[in-house]
Amino acid sequence: MTVDIRPVTAGQMYGYYFRETIVGDGRRPARTPLRAAQEQAGVPAGRWMARGLAALGLAPGEEVTEAQLRNLFGERGRHPYADRIEADRLAAGDSAKEAYRAGALGRRVTVTGVDFVFRPQPSIYLLWAFGDEETRLAIEAAHEYAIVRVLEWIEDEVAVIRYGKDGNYRVRPPGGLVAARFRHYEARSGRPLLHDHVLLPVKGQRLDGKWGSIHTTALHENTVAASALYNELVAAEVCEELGLATEPRTVTEGRRPVMEIAGVPHG
Repeated sequence: MTVDIRPVTAGQMYGYYFRETIVGDGRRPARTPLRAAQEQAGVPAGRWMARGLAALGLAPGEEVTEAQLRNLFGERGRHPYADRIEADRLAAGDSAKEAYRAGALGRRVTVTGVDFVFRPQPSIYLLWAFGDEETRLAIEAAHEYAIVRVLEWIEDEVAVIRYGKDGNYRVRPPGGLVAARFRHYEARSGRPLLHDHVLLPVKGQRLDGKWGSIHTTALHENTVAASALYNELVAAEVCEELGLATEPRTVTEGRRPVMEIAGVPHG
């Protein structure tokens, strides 16, 4: 599949994502600020996306900071600006306990989010790797467009907030979701591979303004559908922009053919 999903836990956020994933799947030097580490790795800063940003005081395309990630993913589901909220409440005379609670997004959680990894199918990322600048930019634009559309589909058709006793009640997050996107240009092996990590926190806001947890099982169950939608959107955009065509190709005997760019040999 071209879309993978992995759970993100609070401890894992510190031990794996802060040190490696958000700095280009490399090894982050000790005591190096996030943006400096990303520049050294040759990857752009992470960017916030999806429809639910306004509820957290974030804006589409805004740079993702380490403090925001730490609060939302590493501190078991706190507001991205929890430090500021807590300081303001303390200054206003609240107790330490009250100030801490003001920065929380509902109950604390252990699984704080999921990591969606989006990458084009092989014939497209090979075109990107070996193509000229025009080709690369067209494929990157198609890749980004498809990610946005898949997230919109997840918000509209897949994501649900569980609440009530034993999570018996479920509702779509009316304001949408929140996601932090990180663009990478290489695989861990060092070979060229365009792909994005999209970190999706499990927190969602209900109509009553309270924060609940997104049902991660629903996200996992729909990963194959998300991958199929992403593939279709990327291929359509690339073919239209670059004047190419797709063809069915059998990759694994006994399985359904996959659509790849015509003229790019499988070998």
